[in-house]
Amino acid sequence: MYDIPIDYFVSPITKSSLIQKNENLLADNDGCEFHKNKEHGFWNFLPNRSPLYNEEEWLSFQKLIKNFVISYDKDPSKNVSYNARPDALLFGDFCKYHGEVLDIGCGPHPVPSYIKFKRKEDVKYFGIDVLIGEQPKEHNFIQAMGEHLPFKDGLFDITISGTSILHYVDVKAGIREALRVTKKEGYLCIWLGVKSDEAPPPTESPEWYKSLEIPDGAENPFHYKRYTEEYFEGLFEECNGILIEKEVHVVDKWRKNIFFRLRNNN
Repeated sequence: MYDIPIDYFVSPITKSSLIQKNENLLADNDGCEFHKNKEHGFWNFLPNRSPLYNEEEWLSFQKLIKNFVISYDKDPSKNVSYNARPDALLFGDFCKYHGEVLDIGCGPHPVPSYIKFKRKEDVKYFGIDVLIGEQPKEHNFIQAMGEHLPFKDGLFDITISGTSILHYVDVKAGIREALRVTKKEGYLCIWLGVKSDEAPPPTESPEWYKSLEIPDGAENPFHYKRYTEEYFEGLFEECNGILIEKEVHVVDKWRKNIFFRLRNNN
């Protein structure tokens, strides 16, 4: 069902080579095993626990995931990858797809809208997400974390993150990982949504939203941390990234979408 060569993969934690035990089982040199989903045919590279997180952060991450599932189930159209929203289409144009493309945090839908409506037939698309979501996907799919990508160095022509980077607990690790798996001549595209602290709260929220728990250390039920444009851009050099292009799209007086294109400085 999904067509990803085994030699694309490495251990998501150690980055060591993998041994294929059988058609449904891979293992690394430390004895960690990674299984193919028997029903849908994708590989599961989720770690039992991220070594980047302390216990509180890991529990908070699990609660964020539960909140995402509730949100997608109750109001899927609010997700940026659901339909032909103008901002998603702008991001699809910005990405300039070619070659092999990895979408980090592709979401639960069969294909995110910034790919669906901007797809190029000569491009091969891959997606990773912590959520299984709707199956089958309309692109190659792996279950994995953005901070622990199970791919070789310099594999993809383009890597993209369509707002998913706001959900990371360790955003710097996520940027480094995305750049690591991107070819030297390729690039990483990031969609960052920025919201002012002065933005008024919604006049009315649905009951399901009111019942969501904000995890310890998180800023709201869906985001571990939100970033200003200046702070986020200041992370790039620390993450071995070079900013080569930026687009700013103003939504209203409190919100804007910013698209960044980075190259690996290694």
